[in-house]
Amino acid sequence: MSNDDGMTPTEREQWLRDRGVQIESSADRRKAESALSGTDRPLSIMEQVQRLSLSDSTGENDVTDGVKFVYLPHDTAKPIKTVCLPLRLVDALGPAGDIIPTYIKSFFADGRSIDEKIFKDQAAKQNLFGGDVAKFAANVQKEKLATVSEGEQAAAKEEGENPTLSSSALMNATAGGSVETFALVRPSKTNKNEGVYIYLDEVGMLKHLPLNTRASQLAQQCGYHPAPNFYGDVFVGRVSSKPMLHNIDIESGDIMDTTKEWMVRAPQENVLWQQAINEATGRSGETQPNHAGTEGVAAEATGKDGNSYSWLQNEEEIELSVPLIGDGDEKVNKSLIKVAFQPQKVIVKYNNECKVEVQLYSKIDVDGCTWTLDKKNLVITCEKARNGEIWPRLELSG
Repeated sequence: MSNDDGMTPTEREQWLRDRGVQIESSADRRKAESALSGTDRPLSIMEQVQRLSLSDSTGENDVTDGVKFVYLPHDTAKPIKTVCLPLRLVDALGPAGDIIPTYIKSFFADGRSIDEKIFKDQAAKQNLFGGDVAKFAANVQKEKLATVSEGEQAAAKEEGENPTLSSSALMNATAGGSVETFALVRPSKTNKNEGVYIYLDEVGMLKHLPLNTRASQLAQQCGYHPAPNFYGDVFVGRVSSKPMLHNIDIESGDIMDTTKEWMVRAPQENVLWQQAINEATGRSGETQPNHAGTEGVAAEATGKDGNSYSWLQNEEEIELSVPLIGDGDEKVNKSLIKVAFQPQKVIVKYNNECKVEVQLYSKIDVDGCTWTLDKKNLVITCEKARNGEIWPRLELSG
């Protein structure tokens, strides 16, 4: 589609919406605010979730006037529940498009601060926002121009000629909530053109929200190996791409029952989708990246004191391999080894010299920690305090 296709901007925007491209204009925001305001307004997503927490463990949401989707808390003690996308909002923003991100974004406006160290680490690795921090910064600038008055736009444009993204700017940009979607399975001819998606806090990892192990298990059931990390509470929704993209019902039982047809077919459909993308882009053998220290591949690390070591992890434990002496030195004297295990720290000393002191990303079970010698290396094994947790890295600060 070119710019000289004869479409007006409004027609071009609708053409993109009909094909699943998410576009939220200032007009959309005004429509959403109007649909969710007034004395007869529908419940917000926060109000629905709060009502669920007050109900019994098996009762479902009594709000049924809308398109059903699922609330999946990170806390495994809390039940998975069905919630509703209000028809009033669908009518205001529809008929085409995925309306769930607009409805739930306020849920992620929790006021939590962003961890500066994690932000710098992930930004340096381009692990944020699809690997394109500069693009996200440019989008933040566009959002700013869309919301300020005309008199402020010139200054804002000048400021945004070379957009960069700081943690404070990111906090401001996501203060109203920011939603990321993750495709469990995409619409295709083989699944009746229906896709299922996880909706999560786009900056959940930077807020240091707890891992959502049930969301990771759901992704693994759909063929993702290793399972991705999801942080904090998430939602699961379903869309149909025919005749145009729109939300359709999915209930808690649809994601809890692993025999459901959509979930059984998902792994093969995801493989076929990836193959199609590889063919279209000329790439071959494209797979999702492994998490650090997984798949039996040791990750190299350097402590603050300059000493190098390596580490591995699985869902139950981490393993550190720490060289104690150089290649030319004599055998290791076990009596000179001192290892201290703390709930979120490991300290290794040899002959009173600190070899490793690492503040861990998450907690370990100190009663489940051991060490042994492998020639000149000290091999430390620590049980994770929370099983099923894959850490994005070993150290808390990166």
